[in-house]
Amino acid sequence: MNAEKILLIDTCGEGAGVALCLGGSVVASEDLAERGASAGIVAAIRRLLAAQGWKATELGGVGVVNGPGSFTGVRAGVAAAKGLGEAAGLRLAAVSRLAVLCEAAEMHEGFAVLRAGRDELYVRDAASGREWMAAQEEFVAQAKGAGVAVSEQKVAEMLLGLHPRVHALEVGDALEPVLQVLRNGGADLSRLDANYVRSEGEIYKKAGAQHWAK
Repeated sequence: MNAEKILLIDTCGEGAGVALCLGGSVVASEDLAERGASAGIVAAIRRLLAAQGWKATELGGVGVVNGPGSFTGVRAGVAAAKGLGEAAGLRLAAVSRLAVLCEAAEMHEGFAVLRAGRDELYVRDAASGREWMAAQEEFVAQAKGAGVAVSEQKVAEMLLGLHPRVHALEVGDALEPVLQVLRNGGADLSRLDANYVRSEGEIYKKAGAQHWAK
């Protein structure tokens, strides 16, 4: 496997895009419209590969941020990663957007938080890796005194009393988490799916579009 050349895909929401990476660094990227990722992702990947003179079969792996986020966006990114992986025989890595936020914010303790729509939040405990969905009031009561990282200004405003750190995510932020998964063997293509955040082992409410970030 040529571990040097990696394709990253993130269509989960704000900061959606695709990127090509070489030697642990992003060498080219293209942003995708947050609500138009499904229509533009394949063309964007082709443009990036052509611009670098790379063939899909030369990639050492494909990394996809598989949620949580926009329901349609998450599905588009996962489908593109699986299709390319199967067609070109590539290894895949799927990573949580909450884990990407923890890595980008260099958070080892405390909580990474994303907006889940209405007054709900997606939450990751940086120390344990546990992810769940919580009501805003419930999380604020739980997180007092702890560090909090968010990627969206709207979430920062929701959690003003917790003094969150804001780190706007870009597709390149997924590189290190993706490399970690690839080093450990990658993901099973047949089992790769969208990341439905669970609460106490069960899907929180229904995994419908109305419960994903808008």
